[in-house]
Amino acid sequence: MTQQQLIEVMKYHLRNFNDEGVNPVDENVIHHQILSASDGIGRANSKDIYKAFVRWTLIRSGHADKNWPDNWMETTVLSLSSKLL
Repeated sequence: MTQQQLIEVMKYHLRNFNDEGVNPVDENVIHHQILSASDGIGRANSKDIYKAFVRWTLIRSGHADKNWPDNWMETTVLSLSSKLL
């Protein structure tokens, strides 16, 4: 998986969680603009579900399951994608 492919996967999932109406959802969007740890029940929230989707995609594509930066919610899609590959 290339960085551009990962960016497309991340944008796809962010669009699905985008009930905030953020437009456009591109590589410059900051995760906290769309995701939240308090919009669900327990661990079933947009932040944790998004992270699980992206981790699953990376692992299924043959990449290592890297630790995510502590501040990943404050980073852009572009910045996080470069740290995960």
